[in-house]
Amino acid sequence: MQKKPVPDFQQMLFWLVTEVMYGRAHFLITRGLKRADPVILDTAPRFFAMTLGAHADAALMNAARVFDRSPGVSIHTLLSTALSVAGTFKYGTPMEVRRVVAEAKTSVAALEPIVEALRTRRNETIAHLDPRTIIDPEGYVKAGRISFSELEGLFAQTGSILGKLSLLYRGTSVDLELKDAIDYEEALDLIADAKCEQARRYEADHKTPAQFARPRKCRERCV
Repeated sequence: MQKKPVPDFQQMLFWLVTEVMYGRAHFLITRGLKRADPVILDTAPRFFAMTLGAHADAALMNAARVFDRSPGVSIHTLLSTALSVAGTFKYGTPMEVRRVVAEAKTSVAALEPIVEALRTRRNETIAHLDPRTIIDPEGYVKAGRISFSELEGLFAQTGSILGKLSLLYRGTSVDLELKDAIDYEEALDLIADAKCEQARRYEADHKTPAQFARPRKCRERCV
């Protein structure tokens, strides 16, 4: 049987950086939509609800892949590979690599309760449909509960690990920010402006306050 090709350390590093970058972007969109003006979201409630849910699932799936325990590429295989090729790091000694890996393993171990909740979400609803979600939905919700701050912290900790390893291997850190991840805000602003204009026209035509909800940015009366 032909052996599967194994990616090298740099390939693993770049792949995990991409996972964290897109996971953070999905997270930012999810949190942003969750905090958005309900009046704007009510313009297309089904669309925005499904969009929020899809980005939430995508963020969780990115995070789950990073911490996967299968033989594929993950933070675990990256750390073990770093130890095996510590002598090839151009900007750090093998001792420095081992120290960073040891610190990273401590950080990863501390994240395990969050990762366990991630696995629950991935294995029982996102990638598969487990009977527990139907038979014991409260148990599933409890086991898979992850807060925004926990997920944000997980991406931050993982990004820090990748950045430190990148500094030792490449002499430069990694940029985990997807520059246009919040471009949806412009779309929300355009919807808000349109609804504000709708209210202004109504009030100008009817000489009475509009009876429909208006976005936060235009709560002032036009009459």
